[in-house]
Amino acid sequence: MPRPPPVVRRNGFTFVELLLAMALGALAAAILAVLIHGLMTAGDIQSDRLHGPVAARSALRTLSREAACAFAPPVQNLTPMELTTSTEPGKPEVRLAFYAPAPDAVLPGGYDILRVAYEVHRSGDGRKELRRLDAPCSGPLTNAPSTNILLQGRFTLAIEALENETPHAEWPPPDQSPPALPPSLHLALTWNKEPPFETETLVQAATGIRSPLERETPAEPPPGEPAE
Repeated sequence: MPRPPPVVRRNGFTFVELLLAMALGALAAAILAVLIHGLMTAGDIQSDRLHGPVAARSALRTLSREAACAFAPPVQNLTPMELTTSTEPGKPEVRLAFYAPAPDAVLPGGYDILRVAYEVHRSGDGRKELRRLDAPCSGPLTNAPSTNILLQGRFTLAIEALENETPHAEWPPPDQSPPALPPSLHLALTWNKEPPFETETLVQAATGIRSPLERETPAEPPPGEPAE
């Protein structure tokens, strides 16, 4: 009985294989397009977080809230707050440094006091960066600083320490001994040519503002006086 002739496969793709290859190629292109779009969107979000009026207002709010919590550390010969300005290359244009409580201890038995600094650095072409630096004052990470950039672009930050309604561009004054906290700070941040964002921050430890818990607890009368 004669055998059937062998089937010889032709070179190239069949129609079904070609359709399958095209479908896989289209799927890979779609996945790549989604990934690229996600990366570009993340970059835009990051850029928006560091640029523009909204970012400027947010950075000023962060500075104001943290400066309000500044306090004098329980150690002698430490300046509780320093405000300096400089026009020298390589030095911060404005620097505000103070001690603040740490929100939470990172490690068991860790630190509870931070040395915080806000610095404005020139980055060229008229652009600047507002940086926040902090370093624990105790624990295993003592004096190990970390840096975050809060704002980038064309802006101007002006800080004044107010004492008896007198503004000071630098703090503490040369004649103040021992150094103390200013009662308040005047902050003004101008983004490009827009009107400045301004706020006055009361330094609670310097103004004697009592905490809500202290206000709810009645003060004990002096010995010999009846309680109210």
